[in-house]
Amino acid sequence: MFIINDAFQSGVIEGCSTASSRRYFRGRNLAASNSGDWHFPPELPSDQPDWHEILEHSTYAGIRAVRQSLLPACLVWGIMALVALVYYWVPPASYLFYGLERLQISLGLLFPFLGMGLSVGVLAELVRMLAGRKKGWTKENTLNAGFNLMVFGVLGVLQAGFYQQQALWFGEAQDFRTLASKVLLDQFGWTVFFANPYQTILFIWKENQFRFSRVWQSMRPLKTFWGMRVLPVLITNWAFWIPMVSIIYSFPSSLQLPLAILAITIWVIILTFLTAENK
Repeated sequence: MFIINDAFQSGVIEGCSTASSRRYFRGRNLAASNSGDWHFPPELPSDQPDWHEILEHSTYAGIRAVRQSLLPACLVWGIMALVALVYYWVPPASYLFYGLERLQISLGLLFPFLGMGLSVGVLAELVRMLAGRKKGWTKENTLNAGFNLMVFGVLGVLQAGFYQQQALWFGEAQDFRTLASKVLLDQFGWTVFFANPYQTILFIWKENQFRFSRVWQSMRPLKTFWGMRVLPVLITNWAFWIPMVSIIYSFPSSLQLPLAILAITIWVIILTFLTAENK
């Protein structure tokens, strides 16, 4: 699982534009004078940072973002852990979870599409509008909501298929080996090689006024782009989602997607509120 919150991602990126980052680019003739422009260089710098610099730099930015989001992350972990306790220890609650399963079956692919799309897209944009200083729905809100609805709706459908495939590969047991296998594949396979590139590239496309011709240019050089822009956000998401998917995979396969959507909804609302309150 890898969910980019639009405002929070920009906060992670800004964390890379500190004195620590300027230390690596000081004296480089073609480094952007505006600290916000470094991740979209207009041309190839003559003196690119090496992998050691990139990893040190990006790890610092990722850890800084993790510290900023630690309290809301603990809140979401606590809520989902409580849901797990209710499921296993409060028998009357089984009717609620059964209802979720039936709703998922009746809606089919609409369930993951609307669940993910509405929570990360429309609901998050509504929270951003209400929490910001400027009230009122704008064309920008409509664009963001529509874009996120499609991006994360499709991702939800694909995520549903991924959960089903994991159940076939690893079974539905709740032992440590099964849970660890699912968590590792989710975070270091699915997330790194699909969910991360999928979301990142589409957000670059949006940032470049939906021009495919500028996407590749914006990602060059790939080493610097991946290390400086993608890796810090990936580290931040690992810090949140590794504990979270450990909880999600403790549920039966039929409930993993609904509870993942619940966790995403709570997480996105909190982050959107925190990043929008000063705007």
